[in-house]
Amino acid sequence: MKSGGGRDSFFARLACDRMWMVGSSFHSTLLCTPKHNLSSTLLHIVGWHLPHLAANSPHIEIAAVVDSALKPVSTLSSSPLLSIDELSKKYHCPCYTSVSQMLEDVGPTLDGVIIATSHASHFEVGVSLLNEGIRRRRMAETENDGGQGDGKIRALNILMEKPMTTDVNEARRLWEMSAKGYPEGAFIINHTASYRLQTQVARQIIASNQIGKIRHISAQMNGPLMWLFNDPSNHSWVSKTPWKNPTSSEEEKEAPDDRSPLPGNGYAYGQIAHLIAWIYAVLGAGQKSAAEEIAVPTKVYCNMSHAPKTGADISFAAVITCCDGVTFALSGTALLPGSQYADPPIGKHINIELYGEKGSLIYGGDDKIPGSGRLQLRRSEVGKNCQPEYPCSDQDWTGRLEEPASELKDGFYFEDGEQEGIGPGSLKAFLDACRTSCTGKKAPRNDSFIGLRTVQILDAMYRSSLSGNAEEIDV
Repeated sequence: MKSGGGRDSFFARLACDRMWMVGSSFHSTLLCTPKHNLSSTLLHIVGWHLPHLAANSPHIEIAAVVDSALKPVSTLSSSPLLSIDELSKKYHCPCYTSVSQMLEDVGPTLDGVIIATSHASHFEVGVSLLNEGIRRRRMAETENDGGQGDGKIRALNILMEKPMTTDVNEARRLWEMSAKGYPEGAFIINHTASYRLQTQVARQIIASNQIGKIRHISAQMNGPLMWLFNDPSNHSWVSKTPWKNPTSSEEEKEAPDDRSPLPGNGYAYGQIAHLIAWIYAVLGAGQKSAAEEIAVPTKVYCNMSHAPKTGADISFAAVITCCDGVTFALSGTALLPGSQYADPPIGKHINIELYGEKGSLIYGGDDKIPGSGRLQLRRSEVGKNCQPEYPCSDQDWTGRLEEPASELKDGFYFEDGEQEGIGPGSLKAFLDACRTSCTGKKAPRNDSFIGLRTVQILDAMYRSSLSGNAEEIDV
């Protein structure tokens, strides 16, 4: 199989005997679309995705890089980013300036794609790739009808950066297309915290009813990020208006732009997507029937404060109304002093508490200090004291996790932002999908419903902060 991704997105190609992917040992490509290039996403691609993919060599070969900017720039990097030509030489792959050009040239050979474009452009790139997958299926069906095919479809798997989109209708369309229109390929969102072993343990605890029916959720995430959200040069992180790449041609800059302004942009879109996605991943969203789904959001009331220089949201407090009676409080701020790039680095402070009728599940700490917290299961019994348990060390998870239980560590592990190594669990799941999708032995993973829930809540938060009223969610 083959897979690929681009600067604003990656494409990878994987086969039973060979893989192509962005940032892995398959052939991969990077994608970036005109007018949608973002300095922040470029840094993620150059600093994380491509090196991680290359570290998976020789099992993966990077197939291509796609970027509309020949000489990309980033406000978040102290050194210049490599040009398209330099990336091509470093990773031994062709480079393209558009998704359509790449698909026309190497599209049929790709097994995977990493989409790391700006938030608002995920939909456009995602639809193009899902349509490519659908086209492949139709061609395979035609060949099979003519007696010339072997019945196998080369799936196109997708890893998309978070949040899935900044528009609820677009998020719903991606969910429908990926889950219903093209279920042959994996659709993974890069919520790295959702792929930790602790997350898998927490999901098992909820699914096995160890704390009973969920009644209350409380979650907060505070980060040392004012340096990012109060700097006007970080346009993609702070501005509500569509952004055009400063290295684009004058014709591109002057071209009309039909993208609508965002209802807001800042800490909520930039960081809280991780927190919301973790909660709904643990609750099993997308894996249950409508009647069994937990904490279905129907209304959000949210108050926000904003950065003085950029107007980006930097603090919020939200109350989420759920149709199943779950009370849900969510808060966060970028005002934690320090920086993750300081010496010593200052991590994000996170705390998540799920309360049920038979107990509670608590997970929190400093994401730069594993020893600062742990996953706690606390059961309550009438007339007895509540005895805390630590599922990471006290329960036997053999055979119940996607990875060996021996890899489970007792401590607080949330986002996985390590630049060294072979990448976070989300990337590993993506590469695994590229390896196995041609065998038909494993159902492709699809995170799009969690992505939809995340976008629905974030969008309602921004709308509520503007209107001053509780805003409804169309579920």
